[in-house]
Amino acid sequence: MSTIELVLDDSRRLTGKNLLWQRQGAIIDAYISGIDKQQLIAVWQQKVTKLQQAVGWQSEQVCSRIFDNGVNLAISAPLDALYAAVDLNEMAWHEVEVHYGVAAPLMSFELQVAKLISLIEQERNQRLTQLIAAAEQHNTPWLVDDDEFSLGFGVTTQVWSMADLPAIGDVNWSHYQRVPVVYITGTNGKSTTVRIVSQMFEKAGLTCGVTSTDFIRVGKTIIDSGDYSGPGGARMLLRQPKVEAAVLEVARGGLLRRGLPIPEVDAALITNIAEDHLGQYGINDLAGLTATKFIVANALDNNKPLVLNADDPQLVDFAAQHFGENQRFAAKICWFALDKDNPVLQQHRQNGGLVSYVSDNQLVYQDKAQCVALIDINDVPMTLNGAARHNIQNALGAIALAKSIKLDDQSIVAALRGFKSDATDNPGRGNRYQVNGATVIIDFAHNIHSMQAMAATVNAMPANNKWVMISSAGDRNDAFISALSHATLQMAPQQVIIAEEPTYLRGRELGEVPALIAQAATDHGFKQQQLHFTDSPLAGAQHIVKQLQAGDLAFLMVFSQRDEIVKLLQ
Repeated sequence: MSTIELVLDDSRRLTGKNLLWQRQGAIIDAYISGIDKQQLIAVWQQKVTKLQQAVGWQSEQVCSRIFDNGVNLAISAPLDALYAAVDLNEMAWHEVEVHYGVAAPLMSFELQVAKLISLIEQERNQRLTQLIAAAEQHNTPWLVDDDEFSLGFGVTTQVWSMADLPAIGDVNWSHYQRVPVVYITGTNGKSTTVRIVSQMFEKAGLTCGVTSTDFIRVGKTIIDSGDYSGPGGARMLLRQPKVEAAVLEVARGGLLRRGLPIPEVDAALITNIAEDHLGQYGINDLAGLTATKFIVANALDNNKPLVLNADDPQLVDFAAQHFGENQRFAAKICWFALDKDNPVLQQHRQNGGLVSYVSDNQLVYQDKAQCVALIDINDVPMTLNGAARHNIQNALGAIALAKSIKLDDQSIVAALRGFKSDATDNPGRGNRYQVNGATVIIDFAHNIHSMQAMAATVNAMPANNKWVMISSAGDRNDAFISALSHATLQMAPQQVIIAEEPTYLRGRELGEVPALIAQAATDHGFKQQQLHFTDSPLAGAQHIVKQLQAGDLAFLMVFSQRDEIVKLLQ
């Protein structure tokens, strides 16, 4: 008989539309073995429902998802009782553990209910729920967190502390308005596309706010640095009084931890799907990751546009299953692709759908009314004269998103023409420098898919000799570091610089990651005399710069010391 193992991996609030459903509440991620998962869900549902009924939550529901080695278990709850919902779900989970004999009882059912009722009463905020209900009736945008409640976005926003909420009769509902807001997600290209689209809004005369994995920015002013791709970043941005439009980068982690930052946006874009950060929150494969990215489609109703990459098979397959009549999503798809003869694009175009593509080196947008060649690829600096095909895709996605929300052609073209692959416009993403007549490219390619894109870019550029600097953070497993190194070495350099990352060891010993990279290089056919080791990325960059000749090409994979390396190259 198999040993039963039940491991509660994470328990948290869900504050927005999410992977399982469109309700707020609480969720548990659990790993299980030695027992039928469907049977466990039935037991959990029985325990949860009993507690829900006992605390007066008869109208609240439950939802679950099975993955290969575990389950997600979610319950809905009132917005002013989400912390209590987490406790209720954890109590039910403990009762599941008791049921299967892997835990002992902690308290009686009566004490559990008494504790939960006390927590619900402490958290209850009737004025808040009444304000939210009134805002919904007036179609007024609102935001809430533990400390503050606000009405309106950007230029019309007003914020109150939880201790000083207004009376409903004192609210001038007509004052609080929305601003244009779009979501951008995907595995690679998110940050680049966010920055391009924000420039399109700016060229259209709107002060654009941005949330990303790098910072929160309003216009040209960075409000704060760090990863702000979740709900907290969205709230902070949309409460900024200068914001007239907003571009929100939404990453996998925030989508799974909390759900969508806001329930409705004007358009959304999914750039692509590739293996990255699998194994968290029950997302263990590309199918689960694809479904996670498509959470953004839940924010699109009334036939609002969802922009998708027709060159990505995961996106194509998922869309075929979940869109159309009587399907899950109601968004209007706009496809983009590098080739105008892409079969998905062809079929969509024949049906009168929105598309964006490359034709005769032009970036084209087409809808029922018009077919417009907007700009030549060579006039878009970030494409490196067409060598950076991934940035051609990013440009097409940005065009499709901007056109679908009616931004004018002049603003779109001006943004693309002015957006450069440098440390100002797009730091750490394909930044190009000229040193002693040689070309140096810096990129923060952090996964295999993005590194393969950079390899294709480098291989499309002329070079007398190639230099490559490779490094990696220590929190990736051996197989990943080896695969990332092999992807980088597809650039076929004459010399390979292997740089230690002393600030990114993350549990490894000095020399451990460089040894893995060196082994990958040897396996790839490189000779020992082609490999050079340095104790930091800056030292590696210095070594390369000293030896560069006119016509050479160097690629620097940079995790740390980016500012110092940029200063060196400038």
